[in-house]
Amino acid sequence: MENALILAGVDGSQNSLLAAGVAARMAALIGARLGLVHGLDEPVLGYWGGLHERMAEGVRAEAERTLADVARRVQDVCGMTPEIFIETGLPEDAIPRVVTREPSVAMVIVGRHGLEGERRARPLHPRTGHVATYLASHLSVPVTCVPPDVAASQICEATEQLRSGV
Repeated sequence: MENALILAGVDGSQNSLLAAGVAARMAALIGARLGLVHGLDEPVLGYWGGLHERMAEGVRAEAERTLADVARRVQDVCGMTPEIFIETGLPEDAIPRVVTREPSVAMVIVGRHGLEGERRARPLHPRTGHVATYLASHLSVPVTCVPPDVAASQICEATEQLRSGV
C-alpha cells in the first residue's frame, strides 16, 4: 500500500478537520500517502468590473491558507507531508475529479457534515451530509464518513490541536 493515497476532503469545518485526522492515522497505519483536497466554491455573482476575479482570488487564498495550516500541523505532529489538491467546483464535483486523475487514490475520507451542515440548525441529511452520500454512491473507491463524535484514539493528534486552537 506504499504508493496508495488516502484522500481527505477539507473545507475548514470542524468535521473535515476530524476527517483529515482520521485520514492521517489511516495513511500511517497502512503506509499510504495522505492527500488533502478542497473544492473551491467560487462566487457566481459579481462579473462587473473584475469583481468576480477578485472574489475568486480571495476564495482560493482562503482555501490555500486552510490547507497549508492543516498540512503543517499534520506534518509536525503526525510526521507526514500531505499532498495538496485544490479543485474548482463544489466538493461533490472536485473530489471525483481528483480520484479520476490520481489512480493511486485508495480511499476518500470526509466529515459527516461540512461547513454547510455546520451552518444549518438541522442538517438536510442527519446521519450523513449530502457530499458524503453523493461520493459514496458515485466513487469507485471506498468512502469513509467521519462523525463529529469520533473517538480521539481514531485520529491523529494534529486535528485535536487544530480544534483547540493550539
